[in-house]
Order: sequence, then C-alpha cells, then structure tokens
Amino acid sequence: MHAQVLVLKKSRTPFCSDRKTAREHFMLTFTQTYILCLILIGLLGVYYVWSLNTNATKWYEIRNLEIERQTLRHEENLLSIKIAEIESLDSVGSHEHMRAMQVAEDREFLVVGDVYYTYRE
Repeated sequence: MHAQVLVLKKSRTPFCSDRKTAREHFMLTFTQTYILCLILIGLLGVYYVWSLNTNATKWYEIRNLEIERQTLRHEENLLSIKIAEIESLDSVGSHEHMRAMQVAEDREFLVVGDVYYTYRE
C-alpha cells in the first residue's frame, strides 16, 4: 500500500454518536436508584388509594340509585294496582248487563260458623 493511505487510515477519527456519549455520561449511583424506586413506589401507592376511593364513592352512588329504583318500582306497582282497581270498578259499573240487572229487595246472608270443612271420599 501507499504510505499516504496508511497515514490517512491511522488519523481517521473513530465513530462517535450522541447517543453513545449521552449513555456514557448518564450514571446513577445505588443510593439515587434506591431513592428513585422509593418515590415511584410511593406514587403508585397514592394512585392505588385514590383509585380505591374513587371506586368506593361510585359504589356508594350506585347503591343509592339502586335503592331509589326499588322504591320507585314499588310505587309504580302500587299505582298500577290502584289504576287496575279503579278501571275494573268503572268497567263493571258501566257495563250494559249490570244496568239490566234487578235490584235485590230482601237480602239475606248465610253465615257459616264453627264448621269443619273436610273432604269425604
């Protein structure tokens, strides 16, 4: 080889990237790493407690809504029963066959007391 080519090869600077130099200068000591891990664990603990509190609050609201829904359903059932009673009395009273019936004049009622009801075979 030519002498000038050998000189050029020797004087060539080695490859040096910014990432490599930054990695070489970034060093954490054991104490710094330990403190960083403790801070991270503390932050995760605070987040865990916060999420539990949020879920508990939502559960309490959902429970209250369920109780309110049950009471509203109960009131709805009572109202539907009252509506059915009113409609049945109106329908029976306003029916044409009821108007054509005769009124009972001498009403006698049969009252059965102290009788044992048994089936005989």
